[in-house]
Amino acid sequence: MSRPRTQSPPEPARRRARPSYVRLTFDVAAARADETAAILVADGALGCEVGAAPKIETDRRRAPRRVRLKAYFNRLAAADLARLRRALEAAEMIAHGARFETERIVDPGWATAWMERFEPFTVGRFLIVPPWNRAPRDGYVRIIIQPAQGFGTGHHATTAGVLRAIDELWRKRGFARALDVGTGSGILAIAMRLLGAEEVVALDIDPIALENARENAELNGVGREVRFSIVPLASLRRHFDLITANILSSTLIEMAPRLIKRLAPEGRLVLSGILAREANHVVAAYRPALRCLQRRTERGWTTLVMGR
Repeated sequence: MSRPRTQSPPEPARRRARPSYVRLTFDVAAARADETAAILVADGALGCEVGAAPKIETDRRRAPRRVRLKAYFNRLAAADLARLRRALEAAEMIAHGARFETERIVDPGWATAWMERFEPFTVGRFLIVPPWNRAPRDGYVRIIIQPAQGFGTGHHATTAGVLRAIDELWRKRGFARALDVGTGSGILAIAMRLLGAEEVVALDIDPIALENARENAELNGVGREVRFSIVPLASLRRHFDLITANILSSTLIEMAPRLIKRLAPEGRLVLSGILAREANHVVAAYRPALRCLQRRTERGWTTLVMGR
C-alpha cells in the first residue's frame, strides 16, 4: 500500500523575512529545570534550552547544581515578564529577586526546522497533523494545527491531558455547548466542535493567539462554527455543558468562582496547566460547589475533571 504524499511547508512561507524573538535567560537549580521550562511553555514560551551556568566562586559549602535556562517568546512585555516572575517565585522555581536577562534575537532558522519536524501524532482518538501533512487515518478525528505562538499543538502534557479527558467524556455522552478558556492555538475548541458540540465559544486575552486560533479553525473547516473572542469570562451569561481551561494553577484558582458560575448543572469542567504538587490547592478552590471526578497526572502535570 502506497504511503500518503507528504508536502513540505509552502515556499512563500520560507521566503518571508526571518522573524525575531525575545530570549529570556536566568539560572535555576538543575533539579528544577524541566519543571521550570514546562511552566514557561505553558505560559507562552515557544521553547526552552538548558545549558551550563557560569561558574562562580563559593565558600565551598555544598550547594545545588545550577543551570542556565533560555526561553524564547514572540514577544515579552514588562507586564508579561513580571507575571512570569511571580508565577515562578510562587512555584518556588526561583528565588525572590532572581536575575532575569532579556534580549531580542533574529531567528537563526530553528523555527522553520521545528515546523518541518512536526510529524502527525495521536492523543486518544485525535490525530494531530500540520497543514503540510494532512494524511487522514481511519478511526481518528483529525485536527490540523499550524504551529505558531498560540500554545497548544498537543505535544505538551497539559494539552494532551485535556484532549484525553474530553475524548473520554464524549464517549459517555455528548455536550451541546462548550467553552474553552485560554484557547491559545484553539486546538481544544476545535476538538470539541469536531466531536459534535453544537456551540463552541473560545476565549483568550492575547489577540495574536486568537489570530492563530482562527487560522487553525479555518484549516479544520470550522471557522464559522467556533466563536473566538477576547471578551472577559465575567461578561458571559450563558451556561455551558463542557468547559476546558488549560491555564496556570494560580489563574485557575483566581477564576474558580466565574468558571463554577458558567458550568451547567450536569456539566463537566476540565482543568489543566496544573503542576502535580498544586493539584490539591486547585481542587480546594472549586469545593464545595464542585467535586473532583477524575485526576490524571502525566510528566508532572495534572488534569482534573470536575462536576457538581
